[in-house]
Amino acid sequence: MDVITILQIENHVLRPHFPVAERNRTIQARAAALPLFSSLQEMPVVASFPVLFLFLVTACIAITPLVQQRYGFYRLEKLSFASDVGAETAMRLLASPESVGSLLASGAISPQVLPASIQAVSYSTYKVRNGDTLGAILTRSSLRNISTILSANNIDNARRIRNGQTLKIPSMDGIVHTVIRGDSLGSLAARYGVAVTVLLDANDLTRETLVIGQMLFIPGAALSSDALRRAMGELFVYPIRGRLTSRFGYRNDPFTGVRSFHTGIDLASPVGTPIKATLDGKIAVTGFSPVFGNYVIITHETGYQSLYGHMSFVAVKRGQSVAQGAIIGTVGNTGYSTGSHLHFSVYKNGKMIDPFSVLN
Repeated sequence: MDVITILQIENHVLRPHFPVAERNRTIQARAAALPLFSSLQEMPVVASFPVLFLFLVTACIAITPLVQQRYGFYRLEKLSFASDVGAETAMRLLASPESVGSLLASGAISPQVLPASIQAVSYSTYKVRNGDTLGAILTRSSLRNISTILSANNIDNARRIRNGQTLKIPSMDGIVHTVIRGDSLGSLAARYGVAVTVLLDANDLTRETLVIGQMLFIPGAALSSDALRRAMGELFVYPIRGRLTSRFGYRNDPFTGVRSFHTGIDLASPVGTPIKATLDGKIAVTGFSPVFGNYVIITHETGYQSLYGHMSFVAVKRGQSVAQGAIIGTVGNTGYSTGSHLHFSVYKNGKMIDPFSVLN
């Protein structure tokens, strides 16, 4: 059996997910490299160094496309995105059109440069229609910043706007700030990067004295990234507050000591501790497995799924909708477990991710 045949079998059996063109290029590159490697064994050690170096460079060039294909390290400059969108945001934009990534790409949370004086803010109203999203409403308005609609209407969860709800639509982008003790026009101007005259004009104020509880419109300002992610339903909360006993990634198995990959994080807590849904979603599965014991899987609208394992009690049923923070069960010691704790995993579009990358 020749080298090409052997490599073809290996690539079809072990790498069926690679495109045919990629497999063929790999076969040719490796077949060409094998005779070179064999010839090195017959050369004097010193003389073989330049050839060996050439072989290593060639091998790196040959496997680079496969590494990119296998692990997703694509060159994002081949995609067409707004210049202010980073790699993570760009990939999220592909996965979820209504995500924070899409809002970034459209400039929807970018601060504005304002003139020294402006007109006072005014408000129109919009009645939410069936199928409306805040992104669609923003597109139909003259606004650029989704923070404006969220803040003006005190919306803490954009996915809960309802048909028939009346929204206030400001005449300019900005956010609403509630005055607290210690606030002054000067301090607010410095915090948000606007001129005092802009605050006076936008709120039609005749004096600079503020009153606790007073509502001020801050032109050009935007919500923080965490506040925006929370409002857009993309900021996970901890299912429990417990002691971290195992992280995501490779570890030594607690029973056998064999090194293996841990698909989530473990949080130790007493049996019976309430477990909360990390994000709004729908119960996809409840059941029992030898590994996770009693477990629950929740599907979330933004392409995420979360798994909760080793539970002592499951309080929800398949198909049930749950809000972020709702109790879905209690901590236990069921399944493949060394003590009372919660195993928590997160998946994005079917691929496991480190829960700490999304937890608040």
